[in-house]
Amino acid sequence: MRFSLLTLVSLLFFLGCGPELSAPLHPKLSKYETSYTQCTDFLKGKSELSSDVETGCDQFVKRLDQVNKTANELESSKLKKGERQQKKILYVRQLNRMQLQYKKLSEAVKEGTLQAIEDDNEEKFLKGIAFPGNIFITPYYDYMKSKSPKYDNNKQLLAYQKEESKRLMSVAYRQLKQGKKAKALATFEKSANLGNALAARQTGKLYEKRNPSKAIEWHQKAVDGGIKASYLNLGRLYEAKGQKDVALEWYLKAANDNNAKAQYQLYTFFKDSSKNKALSWLDKAAEANYPPAQYTYGVILLEEGNVRKGIDLLQQSSQSNYVKASDFLGQYYYDHKLYARAFKLLAQSKTATSYYLQAKMFEEGAGVAQDYRKAYSLYTRAVVLGKSDAQKDIDRITGLLSKEQHAMAMKESEILNANMKTMIKECGVIPDTKKIKKRNKKFHISGVASAPVGKRSFIIYGDDGEDYYLLKAKNIKEDDRVNISVLSTGSTAVITSDDEDSTDIYQFTYLKECVLPDEE
Repeated sequence: MRFSLLTLVSLLFFLGCGPELSAPLHPKLSKYETSYTQCTDFLKGKSELSSDVETGCDQFVKRLDQVNKTANELESSKLKKGERQQKKILYVRQLNRMQLQYKKLSEAVKEGTLQAIEDDNEEKFLKGIAFPGNIFITPYYDYMKSKSPKYDNNKQLLAYQKEESKRLMSVAYRQLKQGKKAKALATFEKSANLGNALAARQTGKLYEKRNPSKAIEWHQKAVDGGIKASYLNLGRLYEAKGQKDVALEWYLKAANDNNAKAQYQLYTFFKDSSKNKALSWLDKAAEANYPPAQYTYGVILLEEGNVRKGIDLLQQSSQSNYVKASDFLGQYYYDHKLYARAFKLLAQSKTATSYYLQAKMFEEGAGVAQDYRKAYSLYTRAVVLGKSDAQKDIDRITGLLSKEQHAMAMKESEILNANMKTMIKECGVIPDTKKIKKRNKKFHISGVASAPVGKRSFIIYGDDGEDYYLLKAKNIKEDDRVNISVLSTGSTAVITSDDEDSTDIYQFTYLKECVLPDEE
């Protein structure tokens, strides 16, 4: 049957319907040149794939010849306006027909290539994947990998491997965002096995808690692939295993690559054994604008008497929304009776510590007019936000209030508590570790929004010192201060910072804006 078909095809070409084009291929159709050349080889018997491919090639070449003639005729200056318009319409119709035939041909080539895989016919397989319309798919990749290392450097295999690994990375990040860590790990691992070094790093990070040994293996693969960010991870993993000498090697590699977190890690590594080395690395981390390092070094410098540099570092850390620095600086100014500075700084914060210190200032009349009622209110706020030891201050200041003032303070406190109850009812409670693990629980979060993570997601740096991942945010911009009601998802997301370090933080979906009682 095959011999008869080939004979018929040969006869048709002999009668004038052969693979040769009747005019040079027009530049508009140049992308079909390779396909045309391969089809002529199939039809002349120089190579073969399947009878369906040969039939498809015959039809494709005929269609290509028709549209090519018309394309060349359109170049003629002899055509009148009406004739040119008719030719253009004809060209579009012929092009559409030819493209439909090309799709059919490409499908036939695909089927022939898959059959070649089943027959383990490498010669036919290579002919099939060389056809431009035959999109390189997973079975082709798997077949070539089964012949490893024969085709390991094949351009099509490498291109597929690269694009597929990118696609898998996107899927894995989406799974992480949805809190599906197990699925994300499996997807990252697939991508990593395609040679994606970044995927190897992500795989390593997800293994760190569940299987440190595997985490080391994957981070090593990431490093071998040129991902220097994994230096720090390897240092931490080896240190956790008690292999401090190996850990130090990786910390030094990361730190010498200007990784500020690694430099800060070296400070903690050396602080008990070599003060000078520790401070040298801490200084570098602070110079790299790493907020925890700025805070820590600022505190040390203040203790050593270098007030100017210490304060400067603490202010930089505070301006980066590092809560410890803000609270420490407020306390420092208060202790040194720089009340105006202290109050200005503390008034911008919403933490229990800031409310407590403001309360002390109103109680003592330090930098502000003495006002026991305001002190009472702020102490109450501090207690509500978790500073339970402020209750003794409330008890003490109660005795300082006159009967009238006490009555008014109690009334204000009742109003505050009522407002807080209303706020809790409307906006939810302040998050805590146990409650946020439950799905569909309502919480009130206040803090500062990060740069957008995706289209409508943000990290919220909470006033309570915790970070929260906010999904589906509305009317929020980078660096906005927010007071919002949110709903817990019960899942965590893995958030990667600019230096590629990652943390797990709980996800919440946006509900609405809220107004704190003292802002009404």
